[in-house]
Amino acid sequence: MRLVAPLLFLFVSACIGPIETRVDSRGLGVAQPFSFATDSDVLGPAGDARKLVAQALVAKGYRAAEMADVIMHVTFSDRPANLSLHSGATVLAPTAGKQRCAKREYRLGVTRTKIADGSLYYQSHAAEFHCELTVQQVLPVLVDAALKDLGGPRGSYTVKRDRVR
Repeated sequence: MRLVAPLLFLFVSACIGPIETRVDSRGLGVAQPFSFATDSDVLGPAGDARKLVAQALVAKGYRAAEMADVIMHVTFSDRPANLSLHSGATVLAPTAGKQRCAKREYRLGVTRTKIADGSLYYQSHAAEFHCELTVQQVLPVLVDAALKDLGGPRGSYTVKRDRVR
């Protein structure tokens, strides 16, 4: 019984700690009109993410355009938290590690490239591990995090926020 209480505390504390949003942003962050790479009829979480990104950009003063010099790609993924993603020796997305209760990782990507030559204006990924929150609850936070550095990318960092149930 003496061992059960400390182990229970460790398990519960891993689920009630702050939520960490992992952000990675790079590029020039140039403010220009934007267009999207895919149809606006994308369904599901990817379509919801795309709509939220468009709304956030318009709210920041960007304007949508049917034709533009810059194209925007919005991606969304949902994966089991016990899987990591690698490109060669580079870890693109880690496992949840010590966050034992984490069941899923939600990851949003935003990339702006110049159509003429493919040069990167902005690229950002925001990701969080979750036990219970739904995609719909997490998407607005990921959109805010992914677009936060639009004017000046800051590289890789982590933002902590209180857990909401």
